[in-house]
Amino acid sequence: MKQTRLSLMRRTMFVGLAFLLSASPLHAAPETLYWEDLMPPEGEKALEEAYAAAAAAAESLSAAGARADAAASDLPEDGTPMPGADPDDPYGTQPAATQIGTFDVVEELNGKEIRLPGFMVPLDINQMSEVREFLLVPYFGACIHVPPPPPNQIVYVTSEEAVKFGWEPIWVEGVLETKRHMNEVGSTAYSLRLAKLEPYTEQ
Repeated sequence: MKQTRLSLMRRTMFVGLAFLLSASPLHAAPETLYWEDLMPPEGEKALEEAYAAAAAAAESLSAAGARADAAASDLPEDGTPMPGADPDDPYGTQPAATQIGTFDVVEELNGKEIRLPGFMVPLDINQMSEVREFLLVPYFGACIHVPPPPPNQIVYVTSEEAVKFGWEPIWVEGVLETKRHMNEVGSTAYSLRLAKLEPYTEQ
């Protein structure tokens, strides 16, 4: 009789434990993504075409610059720029660093908890070198030393708590949204609410 009661108690405990596990599933780890995962399948071809068009435009501007240099001899000897000219580019020969690409996104990623590597571009920074807003970009120097990547290759990151800024590569974790953010540094097709930031290490 005693053995029967023990057996019944064990069975009841097992059923209860199974119910608790089914009612409270374990928290899934964030999905690790890489930058190519953020671009739709058709986006790569469109980007190649956009870069080809930009290269052709740059070549045209270069030719225009050569003509401007040749015409510079006709300007006043004191180098006075033409009326209304940009003081930093008096002859209008320097092309602006424009952002190439589209805001096309992978809709299935909206609302997913993800993990993504990249570099920080600070949008606000305090005296302690901390930020609450930054752009996550795929390579060092993007948006600073070279034109910004396409909008769907930049993530606008916000953090409730200030995090330390650095130039080293990092991993960010958080909920990804297909939400645009317009900024003169670089506009983005994705946004992320930061949950965790850590130094980059190989997987």
